[in-house]
Amino acid sequence: MGDLDVIRFGDRTKSVTVVLDNPAGGGRHRGWHDAEIVVRSGFVDASLPLHFTDADLAALARYLDARAAAEEGNARPDGSSFDWPEAGRTACLRLIAGDPYVVEVRDPVQSGVTVVVPLLPRDGWAERAATRLGRLRAELTEGH
Repeated sequence: MGDLDVIRFGDRTKSVTVVLDNPAGGGRHRGWHDAEIVVRSGFVDASLPLHFTDADLAALARYLDARAAAEEGNARPDGSSFDWPEAGRTACLRLIAGDPYVVEVRDPVQSGVTVVVPLLPRDGWAERAATRLGRLRAELTEGH
């Protein structure tokens, strides 16, 4: 398996990345993938376990496709938010389509801590992310 990044949000100084734990297939156990959220900035350098399903990956793909279409259509950020994976089961990312784009890393289950990372991603980021995620989903499907 190639790149283990499920998704990466970033700009020149900060990033939030979801990385699969197991290079042989993401550490899938009973339908769940084991991964880690990695936050890097000048202020925070942290990681947090994350668990998600294939259905969660499909929901993320739909979100990225919608963001890419909005970007291509030159739509202004509308402040809408999307929780991935669905909030309440595990740590999650709240993605807020604003200016700046904001990724909130939320851990309501264990620590109760939320880290807010405002980003200025480059144009075309959503399309590139959707393409990478599509490749990863295909590799995960082939591997199982």
